[in-house]
Amino acid sequence: MLFFWGSLSEAEDEEVFEEIRRLRLERGQLLQKIKVLEQQQNSTTTALEELSSLRQCLREAEAERDCLEVVLKELGGVRLSSTTCSINSTMDDMLDFPGTNRLLSKQSQCTDVDAPPAQPESSAWEQVNSVEQLCRQVEELTAQNAELVLKVQMLEMFEKDDTDFQGSGIDFVPVTLYDSLKKEFEKLQEQFSRVMKSSSSAEDHGAGNNPEKMESNEEGLAKEIEKKEEIQENLEQQLACAHTELEELKIEMQMRISQASSEENGCSDIQKLTSRVQELEAELASKELKWKEGLNESDKIEQLKQKVEELEESLKVKEKEAEDMIEAVEMFKKRIKELEAAPEQGTGTRCLAEDDKESLNILQMRVVELEAELCKSVPREQLEEVQVTLGLQLEQLARERSEIALRFNQAMLDLERLCPPNHTDRDDSDDNNNDEEQSETYQLTSALELRGGRILTAVQEEPEVNYQTEGAQDDLPAEEENRIQDTSEMKDSISLVKHQEALSAIAQQLADTESKLQAERALCEHAHAELARLKSELQDAQHGMITKEEHEKIRAELQNTLQESQSALAVAHESLDVKELKLKELQSQKAVEMDMVSKEDHEAQRLSLQAEINALTACLADLTRKHEKTCTEVFQVQREALFNKSERQVAEAQLLAVQQQLADLQSESSHIQQLHQDIQDSKGLIKEKDHKITELSKDVFRLKEALGALTPPMGLSASTTSSGIPGQQLALQNRVSALTQQLQDWERKHKSVVATYRSHLLAAVQGRMDEEVQDLLYQILRMTQNNPNH
Repeated sequence: MLFFWGSLSEAEDEEVFEEIRRLRLERGQLLQKIKVLEQQQNSTTTALEELSSLRQCLREAEAERDCLEVVLKELGGVRLSSTTCSINSTMDDMLDFPGTNRLLSKQSQCTDVDAPPAQPESSAWEQVNSVEQLCRQVEELTAQNAELVLKVQMLEMFEKDDTDFQGSGIDFVPVTLYDSLKKEFEKLQEQFSRVMKSSSSAEDHGAGNNPEKMESNEEGLAKEIEKKEEIQENLEQQLACAHTELEELKIEMQMRISQASSEENGCSDIQKLTSRVQELEAELASKELKWKEGLNESDKIEQLKQKVEELEESLKVKEKEAEDMIEAVEMFKKRIKELEAAPEQGTGTRCLAEDDKESLNILQMRVVELEAELCKSVPREQLEEVQVTLGLQLEQLARERSEIALRFNQAMLDLERLCPPNHTDRDDSDDNNNDEEQSETYQLTSALELRGGRILTAVQEEPEVNYQTEGAQDDLPAEEENRIQDTSEMKDSISLVKHQEALSAIAQQLADTESKLQAERALCEHAHAELARLKSELQDAQHGMITKEEHEKIRAELQNTLQESQSALAVAHESLDVKELKLKELQSQKAVEMDMVSKEDHEAQRLSLQAEINALTACLADLTRKHEKTCTEVFQVQREALFNKSERQVAEAQLLAVQQQLADLQSESSHIQQLHQDIQDSKGLIKEKDHKITELSKDVFRLKEALGALTPPMGLSASTTSSGIPGQQLALQNRVSALTQQLQDWERKHKSVVATYRSHLLAAVQGRMDEEVQDLLYQILRMTQNNPNH
């Protein structure tokens, strides 16, 4: 009982330390998860900051839009006249021409509130230089726009990688990771409870150092337990070797016992042997248990192994004796074969009977010798049982031998009766017929003798066949004897012709009997095989027998070892009591130091921690829902920002169109009369256009930054993709690419417009103008005159 309790305590210690290792691993995993959650929290704060900055940018954009609308209204109220306002309706037709839209947009940028007044007239070379400067500035702006486009593409790529990374790691948490985090949380809770109990006197200032002390204590205990486990593993290996050897011996004994039981009917012997083997196994098991309690008991097991080896040697000796017995049986078989061959060679029947008796006597003497050997080699109880079984077998053999002798005598009488009479009993007149008849009868007698020899062999082989085949073999000789009697009676009562017919019938019957004898021979072969099998089983059974002296010797040795083991057990119990006292003291100290709890407390703490885990999982679910909600709000804000940006672009486009219309009307109102003044004004307009271009480039840069900020942040991209917004994000990216393409087209068209504007301006300064330009100007004037109320 004490050993069982000690094994249970060791098993519980192993389970506790396995749980400690597992909890440490889970603690590391939980710390990693906490770091990831902290990073996500930081990313959410950065996303909120970006959202606030985006909202501020939207407010600024709306303020700028309002300012532009005010500027448009002021320009429309100050500089527009009733004649020039009507040109707005004709600008749509003019904008259909290629290059005119960008020309007007660049010309219309000069009409700003803060536009400087018109400068005095200058030379044409100054105007050409100013135009070239404007071209250079436009090229620089295009280069800056290209760089901005590259930056936007790079930002999109980084954001895409971030979304893929966070989408794979945050939204879909594996079950194993969740379980490990859960276990780590339980471990942390247990550690926290232990720390709180152990540091109840210093909760405020000593909470940080207790886990380190506990970890150091746990490491010391883990080292001690590892040493104990190594010692225990070595002992278990030795015990496993002993178990394997015992199992091999057990299997051999069982095989031998099963074979012996199938051959002999001595079930009681086998049961006693098996009970004795079981007793030995129980004693060996008790020895093994005692050996586990102390390392010194391994020597006793080695002694038992030596005894087992001695038993194996004794079994080998018994195997040799069984081989000798098998040789004796083979000699007996040879003798039987000689007896079978004797009638075929013409030996006398009485000699055969005497030989049978002699062989039976020899067999009985051999059985007596075997009984004497068995008396020396087995216990008395087993010997008595074996004697009873052998006596029964001898009685059965004697009965069979007597039956065989009777059958043999009857067969010989039948043969003598079938033999022909003397020559003096025959008539002289029938000498020739008698000679023929004598020859025929000689043939008949020889055939009958051959048949009798075969019958004799069959009768001699009958004792070796099973009891089931004996009935059939007994019926066949009886039928043959009846047939022989019938033939002898027919010979005495019929003539020679009928005698010949009877001989032919007898020959036919002989053929039938020969076929039956072949069948009987097959049965005899089967009986021989069965006999060999039984002999092998007998040999295997005899292998497991030991002598009485060896049995007593082994029994005395086992009793001595049992007494020694009992004394050792008493000593071990005493040492175990001392060790238990020490163990209880150590456990009390360990409970004080490590604050160990019982299983019920552990289960209660586990349930409470499970409830806390469920609450935390609910909180985590709420936080995830809130996170998704914030992601949807961010996406809505981004969509609104894009919508406001599109509205702002439309307003800017409208503003540019209005500015273009105003610039065209102003330039066309002073068509020819103030050409030089218009050139100076155009120079100022070009400078203002440069200024506007820089402002617009700044606006584009700011809008690009706003667009980059409006893309899903690194901490929230996974949640937005998981919320079902990848299609909208792709739409936004396509929109950005379309805007960049439009910007490139606008720059290209701007260059062409500037080139055409410069060529026309130089032509106008030199006093010549293209007819197409003049026609267009006259057409515009006519349209304004026809629609004065527009």
